[in-house]
Amino acid sequence: MLVTSAPSSATADVCVVGAGPVGLALALEAADSGLHVLLVEAGGADSAVAPTDSATAVVLDADRHAPLSETTRRGIGGTSWLWGGRCVPFEPLDLAARDHVAGSGWPISSSDVTPAQDRAAAYLDCGPADFHVPVLPGWDDTVVRTSQQERWSRRPHLGRQLGARVLAHPAISVLTDAVATDIRFDATGTTVSGLVVRHRNRDVLLGAGRYVLACGGLATTRLLLSVQRARPESFGGIGGPLGRRYMGHITGSIAALQLSRPADVRDWDFRRDVDGTYVRRRFSFSEAAQRGQRLLNTSFYLGNLAFHDARHGSGALSLLALALASPPLGRRLAGAETRRRNTGARLDVAAHLRNIGRRPWRVVADLAGVVRRRYLSSPRFGVFVLRTDTGLYALRYHAEQAPDPRSRVSLRGDTGPDGLPTLDIDFRYTDQDVDSVLRAHELLDEQLRASGLGRLVYLTPDGRRRDAVIAQATDGYHQIGTTPMSADPAAGVVDPDCRVHGLANLYVAGSSVFPTSGEANPTFMAVTLAVRLAQHLAALAQSRRPVGTPSGR
Repeated sequence: MLVTSAPSSATADVCVVGAGPVGLALALEAADSGLHVLLVEAGGADSAVAPTDSATAVVLDADRHAPLSETTRRGIGGTSWLWGGRCVPFEPLDLAARDHVAGSGWPISSSDVTPAQDRAAAYLDCGPADFHVPVLPGWDDTVVRTSQQERWSRRPHLGRQLGARVLAHPAISVLTDAVATDIRFDATGTTVSGLVVRHRNRDVLLGAGRYVLACGGLATTRLLLSVQRARPESFGGIGGPLGRRYMGHITGSIAALQLSRPADVRDWDFRRDVDGTYVRRRFSFSEAAQRGQRLLNTSFYLGNLAFHDARHGSGALSLLALALASPPLGRRLAGAETRRRNTGARLDVAAHLRNIGRRPWRVVADLAGVVRRRYLSSPRFGVFVLRTDTGLYALRYHAEQAPDPRSRVSLRGDTGPDGLPTLDIDFRYTDQDVDSVLRAHELLDEQLRASGLGRLVYLTPDGRRRDAVIAQATDGYHQIGTTPMSADPAAGVVDPDCRVHGLANLYVAGSSVFPTSGEANPTFMAVTLAVRLAQHLAALAQSRRPVGTPSGR
C-alpha cells in the first residue's frame, strides 16, 4: 500500500530502496515469502521522471556514455519505462573464470541462479525460462551456435503490472518521493541501524531488519561512495573496487548478412511462442570457441539496414527514413537511439523514392503490420524486421565489455539538489573489446559461407572497420560492475549472497553486482539475482537467525 509519511518505527523486515524491475520483483518475492517490506522510491507513484543530468552526474566522454536523461527514470517501474523487453540469461561460461578476461570468475555458478529463473521470467512476463531451440538443420554448432533464443517481455513497462501488484500487496508499504541520502550504523560499525531519506524536504530516519539497495547501478554506487567519504574503510576502502570497472556492452552493426536464400529469413525473424511471447533465434559462440579464440561473449541477430541506407530495397523503410530526416516528425516517431542509428549525413532521396514507388502497395502493407504490432495487438511489440526480396539484412552485434579499472565513476566536489554528491562518469572501451568484435565477425562469416547459408557484406572497407566499431561504441543503459560480487572482501563490494562485505544487514541488488558483463542484456539476470536474494532473506527470517548470520550455503 502507498504510505504518505515515513513509518515512525522499524516494523519492516526488509527495506528495499528503488522500485525499478529489480526492486519490484524483490519486494514481491519477499512479501509472498512472508516478510513485511518497506519499499522506498525516489520518484512518484504515477509517473516516471528523467533526472536532471547536471544535478546527478557529469559524463566525461559524451561519445561513449549516453546522458542520464536518456538512460534512467525515477518512479514506480523505474527504468523499465525505457526498456524494450529483451530477456536473455547469463550462460555458465559468463560466471566462470576465463584466463583471457581479467576479473572474470564469479563466486557463484549457474547452478546457484538457475532455480530462480522461472520466477524471474514470471515477473518479467517473458514466458517460460526456456532460451534454447534446436540447432538449425545443416548447421555445425561447434563454433558458432544457432541454438540460442531471446525472449521478449509482453509488458515491459513494469510499473503498470508489477507496480500495481506491489501497491495492492498487504505486506508491502511503499514510500515515494523519498531519496536515500545516507546510511547510519550502530556503535560497532558492522550493522546498519537506519537509512536516511529526504522526504518532503526533510530528512527522515527509516528502520528495518535488513536493507537492500536496488536503486540502479549508478544511483546505488553514488550513495555508497557518499557514505564512504565519512567511512573511508568501507566497501573495500578508498581506491578499492567501489565505482571501478564500470561496464555495459559494445553494440552496433558493421556488416550486413546476405542470405543465399531470401526465404531463410523466417528462421531468424521474430515469431510468437505458444504462450504468445515473441522470441527470436540468434547467433552466439560456444564455450570452446570463446576460450580457444579468446573472444568476449558475443551474439548476433538480424535487423533492418539503417533506414537511410537505400540498399535495403524496402519502400517502408525508405518512407521512415524520409520521415526521420524531418526533426519535428522524427522526434514524434522514434526515440533518440533509434534516430541516431537510422539517420545518416547524406540521404539519397531519389533512391528512397524509387524504393517507395517500386511497390507502393507493399509499403502500405508493411507499415500497417508495424502499426498493428506496435499499437493495436496484445501484447504490443515495438521491434520489427521488415522482410526484403534481396535477402540483405543488417547484422547487429551485442558483445561483452571487458572489465577495465580505468572505466569508473567517482564523486565530484559539488552536491546535487537531492543532497548527494554528483558523479564523474569516466566510461571507456578497450582494444580487447574492439578486437573481439572484429574476430567474431570473421568466424561467423567463415561458417556462413561453409554452410551455404550466406555471407557477410561489410558496410565499411577493411581498414576502417575498427573505426566503425569505435564510432558506434556507446552505452550507459546497462550499468554494470561498480559494486561487484566477490568471495574476497578486498576484491569486491558484496559477497555471494549480495550482502555488503563487513556489514551484517546491508545488501545490494542489481546489475552493479555483476563482476563481468556477459553479452546478455542485464535485466533478466538482475531480476534472477533479486529473486534469489529475496528467497535468501526469507530463509534467514524463517530460521529465526539474527542479523548477520551466514546462510551456510
